[in-house]
Amino acid sequence: MIAILMAVYNGEKYLSEQIDSILAQSESDWQLFINDDCSSDGSYDIAVKYAKEHPERIIVSRNSSPSGSACANFMGMLGRTDAEYAMFCDQDDVWLPNKIKLTLQKMKELEKSFGNTPLLVHTELSVTDSELSITAPSFTRFQGLKPRYNSLNRLLCQNNVTGCTVMMNRALIELVRTAPADKMLMHDWWIALAAAAFGHIGFVDEPLIKYRQHGNNQLGAVNNHSLKGIAGFIAKSGRAKERINATYNQARSFYSFYKDILSPEISAVINAYIDIPTHPKLSRTALLVKNKFLKQNFMSAAGQLIFC
Repeated sequence: MIAILMAVYNGEKYLSEQIDSILAQSESDWQLFINDDCSSDGSYDIAVKYAKEHPERIIVSRNSSPSGSACANFMGMLGRTDAEYAMFCDQDDVWLPNKIKLTLQKMKELEKSFGNTPLLVHTELSVTDSELSITAPSFTRFQGLKPRYNSLNRLLCQNNVTGCTVMMNRALIELVRTAPADKMLMHDWWIALAAAAFGHIGFVDEPLIKYRQHGNNQLGAVNNHSLKGIAGFIAKSGRAKERINATYNQARSFYSFYKDILSPEISAVINAYIDIPTHPKLSRTALLVKNKFLKQNFMSAAGQLIFC
């Protein structure tokens, strides 16, 4: 069975449309778990209404106090699931009818190749405006991301796995379910690191989600190739070093949590990344290039090398 984990907070405007898109999936072996994080709008009531109409499909819960972040809400849900597979689901997108089917199909291909090892599948998605008109047919190209760069050294410095597209197998769920949410830059990034360090990552190069952009998105899509994206990069350059340092901190936390089960080769990669801030500027730049600890598009990589 596939557990679809939807973390909800003040999402009443688009929640029904997202739930309807899940109910319309061509794959039938799933349950939707909705956990409301103390919304102040009608989100919880909407979710309960759907659960009453589809009791065999939809299970609703509510936190007794705010978790503090979408990351904490998602990880809390993941820690409670006993399903064979788990998927994350945002409250404001729309899933295309074959999303679960094609993601599961890719997962089965990975299982055939790699057996019972931690496995992650993610997919392409299209970017839309608030009314679901497509503004970019490929999120990864819009962002300047390259899903083929899924080795640990590339993922340590930049994530290219979008949480709302993810499916995990049981081995990966067990590996990450007790990981500390407060040490993660985001849950999808940490889980991608775990999949790269201990297992394998697969990608479905077909947009299976309409990734809705609106004024209340917690994390949105930014075109790193556009003049606006470049202007934003320059405007935020003062925070670049802070963001790079955050990746080092996450790597330290990741190593601390898993150090007893990491292979020597993977430990060496993580420690090489953690060690970079201890070197002089020119050495840091050289080490990033030598070890391919590089972000995935020109602007991001340039900023990384400038502010490392």
